[in-house]
Amino acid sequence: MSLTYLNTNYLEQKIRNSNWWQKAANTVDSHYTNTSNIMLTHHLEAVYTNVEDIFSNQQTAFMQQMFALAEQLKLNIHLLKEELKIVALLHDIGKTEEDKSQIIPHPLTGKPAHLRHGLVSLMATMEIIGADIAAYPQQQTSIYRTVELHDFSYGMYREFKLTGEEPNIERLTHISRKIHTTPGAGLLYLLLFKLADIHGHANIGDVIWFYTLAQKKCFNQLQLHLPIPQENDIR
Repeated sequence: MSLTYLNTNYLEQKIRNSNWWQKAANTVDSHYTNTSNIMLTHHLEAVYTNVEDIFSNQQTAFMQQMFALAEQLKLNIHLLKEELKIVALLHDIGKTEEDKSQIIPHPLTGKPAHLRHGLVSLMATMEIIGADIAAYPQQQTSIYRTVELHDFSYGMYREFKLTGEEPNIERLTHISRKIHTTPGAGLLYLLLFKLADIHGHANIGDVIWFYTLAQKKCFNQLQLHLPIPQENDIR
């Protein structure tokens, strides 16, 4: 089964009608000042639009190579687009209740986890649409985990800037498998989403760093070509 059989318009409507969305509509986007009147929902909608634009922009050499890679990994481009649009509406919705000092059982594994916004966003996703996508386990996993892990590459980038040490291949492989069982496919979800999640980001050096890292540590070993974007490929 695939997400094609679900009414994605219905899922989007459920998200926008949820109490989580209402809280986000009253929360200033952290990328901007408190006087900007740019709310968290503006960011979520902007990233949603960016996902649509990315998948409509199939004529550039960079995107042609990205979609060719997706096909090599046996990913359905239409389903990938629909899943990432849902992720876009949910990825930062948990910022309304983030508390990094609090540790709770992970809702999927039961292991202790800090209440970072990715985890809260996962919990919101499970609450809002979990029952609706339960019959589609691979799509459910990909959506859940991409929401939860959408920002992990930025955390690795910050570690790299502090220590100069790159994450090892085992760490990248572990993250990728959480999202999708096909080697490299989970990373591709995150790599594509990073192209969309640049609203409010003045600097995109972390995005290019993540692509370079993923190519060197993962896709080279899989004998697959991951194109490295330039600034004009992203903006």
